[in-house]
Amino acid sequence: MAKYYHATSEGNIPFTAEEETARDAEIKAFQDDLPNRKLARIRKIRNEKLAETDFYALADQVMSDEMKTYRKNLRDITTNYSQSDYDDLLNRVSDKTLSNFGELTHSVWSKP
Repeated sequence: MAKYYHATSEGNIPFTAEEETARDAEIKAFQDDLPNRKLARIRKIRNEKLAETDFYALADQVMSDEMKTYRKNLRDITTNYSQSDYDDLLNRVSDKTLSNFGELTHSVWSKP
């Protein structure tokens, strides 16, 4: 029995052995790239968080030490955390009854 099928108007047509091998390779490549996709999401969030606090870095603003540390920790995420931490960094509040539903839970994202 085939693992994959082409859906056509004439019904499902099984993949050939070569097509199955190629599809398996595509799936494996996608799975192997998961850490890179997670890191890209982390970088995107980090950049958004830094942009939210950029005004503190203006010459006429006084940045607190806590804000300096927060921004430094954001900039250093890619060196301070490894692939095994990516899920924790991307974890969000999942209880829809809470007011902070959808917010990131890792302490590195918490603004002072």
